[in-house]
Amino acid sequence: MHEWSIAYSVVKTLTDNFDKKVLKVTLVLPQFSFLDLEILKEAFDELKKENKVTQDAELKIKIAEPIFKCRNCGKEFKLSDVEKQLNEVRSQYGEEYPLHLMPELFPAFLKCPYCGSHDIEAKGQEIYIESVEVEESGAVTRTS
Repeated sequence: MHEWSIAYSVVKTLTDNFDKKVLKVTLVLPQFSFLDLEILKEAFDELKKENKVTQDAELKIKIAEPIFKCRNCGKEFKLSDVEKQLNEVRSQYGEEYPLHLMPELFPAFLKCPYCGSHDIEAKGQEIYIESVEVEESGAVTRTS
C-alpha cells in the first residue's frame, strides 16, 4: 500500500526538479521499510508513463542496513549484532511482529549487546533518492 505513495513521491520529485529526461534514479530504502519491492517497481513504472521527464526512467533500489547507537554506553552496532533478539521477537509475534509494522519500536524490543540498555537509536531509517542520471544533449549526467 505504501509502495504506490512512495513511487508517486519519487516521480513527483523528479518531475518537479528536472526538466531533462531522467534515465535512472537510485532510491535508498531502510532495511526495515518492509516494502514489497516488486510492487514499488510496478507502481513506479506505471506512474512514470505520465510525464516525458520520467517515462524512460529506470528505478534502482538500494537497501540500507540500520546502524544502532546506544545512548547509554555510546557504542554502535549492526543488525547482525542483535539478530538473535530480533528472531526472538519474530518468533513471539509471528510474521506481523511489531517491528515490521513500526520500526521506531526498536528500543522497546532490542537492547544494546554491550551494556543491555534499551536506550538505543537507529540511524539510516530514511528513504531518499541517492542519485539521478539525466540525458543532456545525448550525454548522461549524474546528480547525487
